[in-house]
Amino acid sequence: MKKIVIIIGCALLLILGVFTINSRYEKYEENKAVAVLKNKIVKIKTVKAENDFKDLMPLKNILKDKKIVAMGEATHGTKEFFQMKHRMLKFLVEKMDYNVFGIEACMSECMAVNDYVLYGKGEAEQVVKKMGFWTWDTKEVVDMVKWMREYNENHTKKVKFYGFDMQSSCTAVEKVQAYLKKVDKEYENKVDSILLEFKDPKTLHGNNKKLHGNEVKKIMCMFEKNKNEYISKSSKEEYELYKQNLKIIDEAYDFFKGNQSNSQMQTKRDKYMAENIKWILNFEGQDTKIMVWAHNWHVSKVADNINNIGENVKRMGSNLYDMYKDKLYVIGFQFSEGTVTAVDKSINRGEESVMLKKCTLHAAKKGSIPYILSKVDPLFFIDFKSVNTNKYVKEFISTPKTCRYVDANFNGEDESYETNILDQCYDGLIYIDKISNSELI
Repeated sequence: MKKIVIIIGCALLLILGVFTINSRYEKYEENKAVAVLKNKIVKIKTVKAENDFKDLMPLKNILKDKKIVAMGEATHGTKEFFQMKHRMLKFLVEKMDYNVFGIEACMSECMAVNDYVLYGKGEAEQVVKKMGFWTWDTKEVVDMVKWMREYNENHTKKVKFYGFDMQSSCTAVEKVQAYLKKVDKEYENKVDSILLEFKDPKTLHGNNKKLHGNEVKKIMCMFEKNKNEYISKSSKEEYELYKQNLKIIDEAYDFFKGNQSNSQMQTKRDKYMAENIKWILNFEGQDTKIMVWAHNWHVSKVADNINNIGENVKRMGSNLYDMYKDKLYVIGFQFSEGTVTAVDKSINRGEESVMLKKCTLHAAKKGSIPYILSKVDPLFFIDFKSVNTNKYVKEFISTPKTCRYVDANFNGEDESYETNILDQCYDGLIYIDKISNSELI
């Protein structure tokens, strides 16, 4: 018996010793990676959109051949993420000839924002609210939209505003109806009742009514058949724009209807968002360069597993990468701690809630990506290609580690983490140590 106790004790000591050695080696690797990163980062002096871009100038060489810069966000409710993206848009427009901005919001609803930034139609706060996403109803987004208007007033080459999402067909129906009344009133009268089915959001989101999705495809075919006639009564640009609005109706129908899993729905949405960005680039011409704004999940270049159910979602960034390869550059965001605006579902789990709150996240847990990055600098950009030759940094960015993630909902501190491989998801990353909640308008 005594011999067994000794053997067990020795085994436990051996296991403890191995664990201690591994822990110390991981700590050693972590410190080595931090030391290298300190010398490789691009330090950012501010997230605010100022005229001085000296700190961002190293990005010119990194982004010089890109057609799309896709910028993520680790939460949908962070002031500093929004401000930094405003600053990046200003930098890309003024220093790198970017001329289009796209956001994760419905394409048809965003046409009003484009009319504001190009022609001064309406008020900034109102057109932003009409995008239909509370996440963008913020002072930070309004400030960016106002800057776009101010820029366009003082420059010949304009910067345009687009949405690329497709979760609503209401405004798209109005656009298509108005166009058909202009170019083919008789046909519009014939299909008006079909189009009206897709104008009420309750019928699109509900399951109590069978919508005529195939009839929308027939209207799309009619657009193609009468292309020359419609263009002669309007213009090629108008024809293409309103045909795309018709496609948004078809995409929204396909997204919401049918017997499909959540991952299948999300895969469709990300596929359509990528296709809509491609349409924007084609519509605006071959010299167009676009900055894209969406959540980290959507800009990611890899498929991810939602809800741990074994079904992967092929993300928008992955679809864009298939289309544009090295003409795409994806920037993710990370943070350690702070407050975010979100629908707080952390208290009454399972209950439906639409209450927006300031939700608090404490310092990132040990071993996570933001915990390690917090030791590098409080505000910086890192290009992964420039650091992957160092074995310690390579291990850090190329192996699975936990990142911070919050979407429109806050499900609690423990739920604010997700495992990712940094250099597979993104080409670079902006780290902001302490964040604060976005300011709702």
